[in-house]
Amino acid sequence: MAARISETDVIIDLQGEEAPQCAHGPALMFVRYSGSNGGRRFFACSAFRDRKVCGFFKWCDEKTTKEKKEMEKMRHKSEDLMYTHKQYRKRFLSFKKLPQKERVLCRTCGLFLLPGEVKDHTKHDILSNISNAMLKVPSKLFLPLDNNKTYAQYLFSEKTVKFVLEQLKSLNKTHVICLGAPRIHEAIMNEKNETLTSFLLDLDSRYMQLYGPNHYARYNMFNHYFFDGEKSAASLTTFLDSCSHDQVAMVFDPPFGGMVEALAASLRKLSNLWRITSQAPDDASLHILWFFPYFMEKRIIDSFEDFQMLDYKVDYDNHQLFQGDVKKYGSPVRIFTNVPPHKIPLPAEEGYRFCKVCNRYSSKENVHCDVCDICPSKDGRTYKHCFQCERCVKPNKEHCSVCKSCQLKDHNCGKPSQGCHICGALGHKRRNCPKTGTQSPAERKKKWSEDGARKKMKYTKI
Repeated sequence: MAARISETDVIIDLQGEEAPQCAHGPALMFVRYSGSNGGRRFFACSAFRDRKVCGFFKWCDEKTTKEKKEMEKMRHKSEDLMYTHKQYRKRFLSFKKLPQKERVLCRTCGLFLLPGEVKDHTKHDILSNISNAMLKVPSKLFLPLDNNKTYAQYLFSEKTVKFVLEQLKSLNKTHVICLGAPRIHEAIMNEKNETLTSFLLDLDSRYMQLYGPNHYARYNMFNHYFFDGEKSAASLTTFLDSCSHDQVAMVFDPPFGGMVEALAASLRKLSNLWRITSQAPDDASLHILWFFPYFMEKRIIDSFEDFQMLDYKVDYDNHQLFQGDVKKYGSPVRIFTNVPPHKIPLPAEEGYRFCKVCNRYSSKENVHCDVCDICPSKDGRTYKHCFQCERCVKPNKEHCSVCKSCQLKDHNCGKPSQGCHICGALGHKRRNCPKTGTQSPAERKKKWSEDGARKKMKYTKI
């Protein structure tokens, strides 16, 4: 199975081929297309697509020399953490015993410092006088890691956290897997009535200090990799084994630049782990709340046909584009879930209403269309019905008789590029091309010349 990512496709199914490893677990296989061949495969880090962060790269058809293997070993060693999970916890327990005025956090390193260590961090961002109350909300203590493709720690607003916890309780959940959602995890851990318990799976090693192995495992969501191996996987299994299958839910907040197909593959493996551990019936599904921008709906639905997008606009505290009071049409982030939408009531005080026809909750601007028989809006605006297109469209679009579809008013008419980028056929995409790697240089040159001419014509104003 391949999934398109600009000029590169990610290959999820390796068909028995073993992936090499970098410091972040098994690498992912990609295929890169260019004008000179039908695609060349390579392995790269699953977690970091920025090679400045993780430089692992290997062409699949390239032999690995002894020197390169030694270089990889040295790189892995240089990226090892300072301490093990057990050592981090031991340090933190010693830190908590210190008087408040002596408690110091290096925000640059994300490390709680013990006496005598401050002198090594004098040029760093230091936070002192840390109270017990502050330690309960580490997401506010640590500096957010804002790499969009890997961490993207845009933290949920208090309103969103409250909404999520209310829904989990109304669904009678008791055990929550927080996959890349540290603020939900800490909110559950701080609950006084303890109706919910949580297990955090996250790549961020800073949380190893605050949470023991019963509530945290360092995990790479792009390749289903537990950094502590079977030990941390067993901790998650124990967590799941302590309740019935229908009491478990997952809250999933991945980086928005992440590859949907790789994320979906990890979700399936976690769901399978839940099914085996909980001895769930064949027709049961792990309930998942996946937070992602609305414009990624097709990618998610292609991966999980039983998922639907809710209208709820998810607000974040530390991102100017994902706050309802900043964006003109509200935050673009939505919740994708396999929970039946009518079972998740959206707050009436925020303008959401129940549509009896759709049997789900809709936002105030999402007006039901009697022709389409749905509440069609996706982006926070009221859509209008186009009788030529026979569907509802965004209000800033008009039907174009040339393009025979609804387009922006100032668009350039022209035939959009379609079909396979390799052979030019319209019946398939390049990843399914039967001629991949079989075209002669002359055929490729001709095809790419035609492509260039089409693109030039498409982007030239008429």
